[in-house]
Amino acid sequence: MKISILLFTILSCFDLNAQYSGYYTINANINKNINVNGSVSEYKTIKTIDYGALEIANAQNELNRLENLKYRDLRLKEIAIEISNNPLKAYEYGTLQSISSNTWDRNLLKDVRKKYGIKEFRIDYVVPNPQIFNVVSIHRLQSVSIEGINTDIIFYLPNYNSDNKEINSAQKEYEEVIVGKETEAIDDQNNSIKIFIHMKDLNRSTIYGFKGYKMTIAWEDAFEKGITDNYTFIDNNSGNGLSYFIKVRHYGDKDTIDFEKIEGRRYYLQPLIDKIISTAKAYVKY
Repeated sequence: MKISILLFTILSCFDLNAQYSGYYTINANINKNINVNGSVSEYKTIKTIDYGALEIANAQNELNRLENLKYRDLRLKEIAIEISNNPLKAYEYGTLQSISSNTWDRNLLKDVRKKYGIKEFRIDYVVPNPQIFNVVSIHRLQSVSIEGINTDIIFYLPNYNSDNKEINSAQKEYEEVIVGKETEAIDDQNNSIKIFIHMKDLNRSTIYGFKGYKMTIAWEDAFEKGITDNYTFIDNNSGNGLSYFIKVRHYGDKDTIDFEKIEGRRYYLQPLIDKIISTAKAYVKY
């Protein structure tokens, strides 16, 4: 009987992993020491990712998409072609956007102050040219590739530590993510879902002009595959501490999109995204 139970358990685990992508594999000999001045990663790929080839392919796809659009004048088309060859050009041809408490409804501000512990706020950031990113809402930008890969940049309000509790560091958050396991997560509608973690990575990154961290997670749920970059910075010099957070998510339908395509799109847009996040400014009164 014990043998049968053990066999069932092994088969169950095998079936669980079999339903997910095999693009990433876990490196069993992981160095657990995290160098806060550098980076640490916990993954390897089955095959070497040729980022150069993926970038060229994404640039060509973007060029094809933009060339098929109709333009009011030749200059707009020239700008579109510039952006397809170098996404950073979308920043140069972008516009300034602000998220400010001065324009928010009074009742909504009460909820914000209770949830985030801040009285006044303003976030300024550059919205890249609409040839590549669209404004979905005042705090969310989205780009959709010709292959159907969505890229969201989501700006969250700064969070003041009103209760003076210990704030988890980026390193601690990273250590709590378990690769190769199914875990609970919360979706955009605040529903609990199960996701499988394929890979995690932690690097230094600039957010709102401050030196923070970027934690990367490759994940998969019942419907989508995705790679999420969480940009964080904790300001311990402001009262009990202020936490800043920006999420970037690249994802698509798991039936039509694989991780190699997502990696390629992410690599293609990364310089532009990093510039948007690093040059954004946040002003807070708590």
